Formats: sequence, C-alpha cells, structure tokens
Amino acid sequence: NHNEDIHLICVSEAGGFTIVNEAGEDGQGRGLLLYNGQTVCDGFTIVNESGEDGQGRGLLLYNGQTVCDDYFSDNSAMAICRLMGYDEFDSWTNGQLFDIQANLEIGLDDVDCSAGSWASCTSTTSQNCDHNEDIHLICVSEAGGFTIVNEAGEDGQGRGLLLYNGQTVCDDYFSDNSAMAICRLMGYDEFDSWTNGQSELRARS
Repeated sequence: NHNEDIHLICVSEAGGFTIVNEAGEDGQGRGLLLYNGQTVCDGFTIVNESGEDGQGRGLLLYNGQTVCDDYFSDNSAMAICRLMGYDEFDSWTNGQLFDIQANLEIGLDDVDCSAGSWASCTSTTSQNCDHNEDIHLICVSEAGGFTIVNEAGEDGQGRGLLLYNGQTVCDDYFSDNSAMAICRLMGYDEFDSWTNGQSELRARS
C-alpha cells in the first residue's frame, strides 16, 4: 500500500558549479550558474525547425546564434549536453538542415574540448564559417524510467516522491544501495536521504 511508497533526495557534487539567486545566495537549483565563483557562458539551447524548444534534439544555439563545427568533437557534444542538464549526447551532425538557419548569425566557433565537461573546453565568438557548418545535436538523459516529483506531481529537482514509469515504488528490500543506484542512474552523484510513507527521511549511513 502507499504507506510503503519511497521518497528520495538525490544530490550532485557540482565540482565547482553553484547556482545563486539575485542576492548571491543558494538558488536551490534556479538562478545564475557560477563555476568556482565566476559566471559561466552557458547560453546553449537546442531548437527545432520552428525555432522552438527542441527537447534536446535539433539545431544547437549559443545565445540565440548557431555554433560552427570547427574543432567540434564527441567531447564537445558531451560537454554541452551535460552543461544543459542532460546525461550524455546521442549524436551530432553539421549542415544547413533548417530554413531558420539562414536568418541567424553564427555565434560560436572552435569549441575544442579535451574531455566531456565544459571546464575542459575552449571556444571563440570570432568565426570564419557558413551555415553548412552549423551543429545539430541530440542530447539524452538515461533515467531508466525513474523520475522524482514534488507534491504537485511536477519535476521535484531530485527531491520528492520516486516514480517508475509514472507509478510509485514500494519499499520492500529498498536500501541505501537502491537509493544510490537510482540516483546515479538519473544523473546525480549520490543520494542524500530516503524515506517511505510519511516517516522521517532516512539519512545515509
């Protein structure tokens, strides 16, 4: 029964990344992204043929402008997808595939990454490209059917009721190892605590 439903808090070790509000305090996952206290140029979006949110699939933009393929690699794709909150990239290509590209400026070039994190990348806003070099990218999350929702049934940002394919998860045989495995599958580094039913959160042992 539902007094055995699992509630879970997952956390990430941001490795220098923090998000702050207008007062410079912890933004609880919303606000300005900083890396080691400095602002990050993280203006990446992915749009569809209509220029709307592509849900991780489509034309890569940087501050509303296209990204050139010079020095772009699998590492670049992985770093950008992770910076946007996805777990990894599925694929990328270049070309003038959407009509909207002709109306856009090219805003970023030479995205050269030595690893799959944005901290390893260099880039420039100077470019010598045309739109047949624009990057199209597919980012994916490997949540394995798991989601965490808040009281309103919306994205809980890693805190709340654990669901599997939209249904609750029972606590039978659930353990710290289960919590850790599910949090990592959802892209977090570890779990903070978990509980069942209405009891208090069970902290990591």
